[in-house]
Amino acid sequence: MSSVSFLIDDKSPLIHYDSTWAAGNSGDDSLADQYFRGTFQTSNVTGSVATFSFNGTAFWIYGAKRGNHGTYTVTVDGANFAGNTGQSNTNLFQQVLFNQSRLTQGLHTVSLTNTGVTGSGNPYVDIDMVTWQTEFSGTQLATETVDDADPRFQYQEPAWNTNPTNVNLFNNGTGHSTSVSDASVTLTFTAESVSVFGTVGPGNGLYTVSLDSQQAVQYNATTYLTFYEVMLYHADNLGSGQHQLTLINLPETVGQTLNIDYALLTSSSNSSSSSGSSSSPGPSSSGVSAVSTSTAQSLSSGAIAGIVVAVGVALCASAVAFFFYRRWKSAQAASQDLYRISTPQHPAGNATMATSSSVETRSNASLVRQYTSTQGTSQGTSYRQADYDSQSSPRTGNRLHIISSSMPTEDGIVLTSPAQSPVNESGSSRRPLPEAPGTRQNIFQLPVPDDSMGIVKATTVQHRTSMQSVSTNMPPPPNYMQATR
Repeated sequence: MSSVSFLIDDKSPLIHYDSTWAAGNSGDDSLADQYFRGTFQTSNVTGSVATFSFNGTAFWIYGAKRGNHGTYTVTVDGANFAGNTGQSNTNLFQQVLFNQSRLTQGLHTVSLTNTGVTGSGNPYVDIDMVTWQTEFSGTQLATETVDDADPRFQYQEPAWNTNPTNVNLFNNGTGHSTSVSDASVTLTFTAESVSVFGTVGPGNGLYTVSLDSQQAVQYNATTYLTFYEVMLYHADNLGSGQHQLTLINLPETVGQTLNIDYALLTSSSNSSSSSGSSSSPGPSSSGVSAVSTSTAQSLSSGAIAGIVVAVGVALCASAVAFFFYRRWKSAQAASQDLYRISTPQHPAGNATMATSSSVETRSNASLVRQYTSTQGTSQGTSYRQADYDSQSSPRTGNRLHIISSSMPTEDGIVLTSPAQSPVNESGSSRRPLPEAPGTRQNIFQLPVPDDSMGIVKATTVQHRTSMQSVSTNMPPPPNYMQATR
């Protein structure tokens, strides 16, 4: 079982007011906007009655409780419930004036009677809206909107037209209208509940509704203002099978119209029996199964689409990550190759690798360059120095100084020079490397002494000590990028 609640506003023709009731408005009441949708029906006449009928198990009547409101009696299926009052020193709106539940599922008739004394200080009672609750046999509900242009609406031709006043305010911007007396429209449908919506206003009048050839019931769509998408008729607990609903226009004056906007159909089913009912023929089962099936298909398609998108994103992310990884590895290999440190394995006399060391002090006081090459055999002196005399050292034909066998080195590490194409230990050629700035370990700030200068050759330990003392007295070299192993 499923419980469904329906609501109708005070201006719906489904609530019948006698002639003593009047529509509340902001011109007469500055607090009119406190009511539901800013509308209400009010009476200050003793004995005035408002009546409505519904199929269901419970109902609620809403209204206001104010200082000038008095007593009223509610009658449910002939049983009176007196002693109700709407009087309140504080203005309260959209309040429950009366409700009753646990009724037997079926048709019920409810009326509200004003019992306030006319001429007293609190003769008023008003109605804002009405709701009721009904039971459906199934546990799953399906609702369908049937537009006025749907072929399930059959209009008596040529009495109907598709140009009602202010049609743009209708649902979907379409509607059907007739001002012809006795013009009818029939809706054929399969559902347990049906509601028909249209307009009410000063240009609308009386009409009748009959369901499945039952006795017609008359309603009045005349109101002081025009309202759209108002419930003109409702019925539920119709049972399975096909039903027919017929509305007939009964204008009291020339020009009064009956306007149709759309219908709302509600059906129910049980989850355990939905598959069985969908296999059986007939409009009812096909209509319900169509809604259920479309929902399942949309969910399945959505799930598949989500999986496809997720896989696509993952593949793209993997491709991008692999691309940047290759770029990074290439850049790392190039950086290592650019400043590669080689340790010669050949004897010193047969070495084919060249050494280059250079440094310029911050004060530019001196510049010493030392080069060693195997490309030539000429020797000479080529020192550029501001504070020291020229010293004698062997050089090549390219005026590059040959490193002396007595020159100290740090851990046997030398930097490859661009003077010639270096080779690896197997003798295979490698591409020439650009000249890398010298490091602290292989920079010589002073000429290396030898026997020809009359200076006793220093030991390796003395050379290291001399280098350390000079390095501490001179300004530090520029912050070049150092080659690392």
